[in-house]
Amino acid sequence: MISYKRYPCQVQVIRKFTSGNLQGMTHGDNMGFMSDKDAITWADSVSKSPRVNYKVITVKDVTTGEVLYGSD
Repeated sequence: MISYKRYPCQVQVIRKFTSGNLQGMTHGDNMGFMSDKDAITWADSVSKSPRVNYKVITVKDVTTGEVLYGSD
């Protein structure tokens, strides 16, 4: 498994579960992407997908603290 730290764009992703045992709970992960644009595209596509049981609330650049997607 490749560490997320090897990617140039390191972000913190906050997601909120919309169904299942975790419904209503939020969870944060650190992830790596090749660019800010890739992180935003991923977050938007996952949030709109009916195949996942969560929505991405916030994507924040770990280095700068800038919110790339959502609101803080």
